[in-house]
Amino acid sequence: MIRWPVRRVAAGALFALSLVSSADAGAQRTPQPPDPLAAAFTAYRNLEYDVAATRLRAALADTGAARLSPADRSRALMYLAATEVFRGSRDAATSDFQALLLADPKYRPDDLIFPPDVTALFQEARLGVRATSVSVPPVSEIQGQSDRFPITVYASSLHDIKAQITDAFGSPERTLHDGAIGDSLQLLWNGRDGIGRLREPGRYLLRVTSRSPAGREEREVEIPLDIIRIVLDTLPSPEPLSPTVFRPETETRSRGTRPLLTGLLTAAAAVALPSLLGSGEQGMSLRYGVAGALGVSAVIGMATASRPRVLRENVAWNRKLREDWDKEADRVRAENDARRAATRIRITAGRAKIVEIK
Repeated sequence: MIRWPVRRVAAGALFALSLVSSADAGAQRTPQPPDPLAAAFTAYRNLEYDVAATRLRAALADTGAARLSPADRSRALMYLAATEVFRGSRDAATSDFQALLLADPKYRPDDLIFPPDVTALFQEARLGVRATSVSVPPVSEIQGQSDRFPITVYASSLHDIKAQITDAFGSPERTLHDGAIGDSLQLLWNGRDGIGRLREPGRYLLRVTSRSPAGREEREVEIPLDIIRIVLDTLPSPEPLSPTVFRPETETRSRGTRPLLTGLLTAAAAVALPSLLGSGEQGMSLRYGVAGALGVSAVIGMATASRPRVLRENVAWNRKLREDWDKEADRVRAENDARRAATRIRITAGRAKIVEIK
């Protein structure tokens, strides 16, 4: 039977060989910036675990410009925990695994690279860590009823969470999930209130809270969401038609007082011509009757000459102007209704903040 120290050294050697293979494959690709963990990995490949642990911890302690990127920190913590397993320090390895899961809850070791002794302890360490990371698009727009703001939550282990949208002061606006999460969970928010209206502009918060088996809140991820409303400008209504654009629809052909004067002069002549109508009493009556008839005819002729006449072409012209104006007003009204319906909100996500709840 192989003793434990021998097995540990063999596993470490296999792990170091996998690192060498990975490094050789990476060397064939486009040149990359120097690996800040190269010295630690060199010690690791040489099975110098004490040196590797010291260098990895020093790299993790760097601050400022030398601070490791999030991806490099996860890599360093994973290698450090594996190194501690090979050194026989399970407690230190467990602590490193827990620190890794708190920093990157979705991290999972590659079973093809890390030996079973390492991955088994990683899975054991997961049970004591309840943490999440949240991924959202930096900018998203919601307009129609089918549009959604996607939210992906990754968990370090199976536990209960509560995901909700709150206002800037933390008052709940919408609960998206309240229950268990496994490795990950996809959530969708429609950006609307309880009665289906798009949210008002302002600052909101996406809050994902991890809870213990007893229901106590332990850790929270908080992401600010800034909402602005995008409204298309509406078209101005067409100007009312000016009276000056219309053509006259009637005309009056009047010759002034000429018909009346002509009739009156004719009547006077009839009275003054006794030789034509006789000179007696009977002739006088007849002359005055003729004169009266001529006067009445003059008045009727003048009234008839002043009666307005309908200009049908102008009436049709004016009707066409009104119909065209009505059509344009209807078009503008329909376009403005469509533009108002096209109102949407733009959601801009800020940097996530981790809150440890004591």
